[in-house]
Amino acid sequence: MRESVPQVSAFAECLVRLGYRRLPPGPLLARDGGATLFTSVSAPAWRRFLTGHPRPEPGGAVVLQWVLNTSRLAHLPPGSPPSAQRTVGAAWTGRRPYQEALGDVLDALREAGTPPDDLTFLLRAEPQDGPPVTAALRGLGVRPGSIVRGTRLPDAPLRMEPELGPCLTVRRRSQGVAFAHCDGQCSCGCHLSVAHIQFAERRRTAGRVTPLRRPLFEVIVSEHALTQPIVPSDSPVPVGRSTPVPPLLGRLTAGIAELLALAGAAAGPSPVFLADVSSAASLLLGEGLAPGPRGGPYVLRWLIRTIGTELARHGLPPALLTSVIATAEFAYRAPLGFPELSARSWVYMAEERDAFLRVLVRGRNLLLRPGALSDRPGEAARQLTRLWSERGVPLALSLRWCREAGVEPSLLQLALAELADETRHRHEPAP
Repeated sequence: MRESVPQVSAFAECLVRLGYRRLPPGPLLARDGGATLFTSVSAPAWRRFLTGHPRPEPGGAVVLQWVLNTSRLAHLPPGSPPSAQRTVGAAWTGRRPYQEALGDVLDALREAGTPPDDLTFLLRAEPQDGPPVTAALRGLGVRPGSIVRGTRLPDAPLRMEPELGPCLTVRRRSQGVAFAHCDGQCSCGCHLSVAHIQFAERRRTAGRVTPLRRPLFEVIVSEHALTQPIVPSDSPVPVGRSTPVPPLLGRLTAGIAELLALAGAAAGPSPVFLADVSSAASLLLGEGLAPGPRGGPYVLRWLIRTIGTELARHGLPPALLTSVIATAEFAYRAPLGFPELSARSWVYMAEERDAFLRVLVRGRNLLLRPGALSDRPGEAARQLTRLWSERGVPLALSLRWCREAGVEPSLLQLALAELADETRHRHEPAP
């Protein structure tokens, strides 16, 4: 496979050459119940982590960051890739001229393949702050028509407020499909936010806004908006609208596609989906986490079993999931500089794989036992939801077994059965 440097990495490397220091990602599991993989860019802790709070270090810091949102885990159809919010975060502690700080960002964007000519700058600032920022952008060659005043966009972090310092959202026209109603010839003119920038010069304390002794410059760049999905020309992954490959996952996606081909999977599991799930699972395993019933350990358990489910759903042995994680080890973790998985992590992996295989064997026997699948409407759907909630048998696999037995529960019946099951559990007295 031809090597290529992801644009998001090129952005970070450029900032490092300009004087920012590289930091590893923040805490793997946030203290809010384990809802994120690494600290979210929306959390105040993100800025504190980059600046060395409570004793801010002068100068800049930059870090690649991944987010794993587990607030709602879908069963049918398979959930979307979990780590879709990769970003680059950077902060500079200490006063810097607007033109110098913005020049660093434009240089990094240009090196990452996003020239300033393609960008629009949405400015939110107090009346006295706007003209200096506009003058700095003009001094960097930005056309006047590309600088507009606007309001907060939904994807902007809440902590970025004009009252605390001028804010910029850098936008570019979407060159591909951005919404469900778009197609390849979409002409709706929708734009994507490439970066969110703030010069934090003031703070709010007890309802009063006062100057910061040490101002901050912060920028958050989205990989999704900075780059276009790519498929290397010699990758075994078929090129098409349905198989976009995030740049950081290109090598891993190709490795998993080769693994599936060797296993005899001419068509079936999505290499992109498996790459995204296995990359997140390998990061959690690398932190020494063991699969478990709740919190962060449950996230890891769900990721591992999602891989096994996707394999089994297409007729491949779930035991192949160990090979998928091994592929993530050499095609994802190693190129990004993460240490090798420990022997203990591989033990956790093997134990979870074996436990999942036992669940599948027991679940299939229970579902296909004589009399379990009656002809009454909705009875098969109720059996499937009970197997999921009480035995942990994935609905996608139960559906496959039903079809093999000549029974086809409707998705409406499944939805009603799951709703009834959730209602029943909600009204059951606590043990």
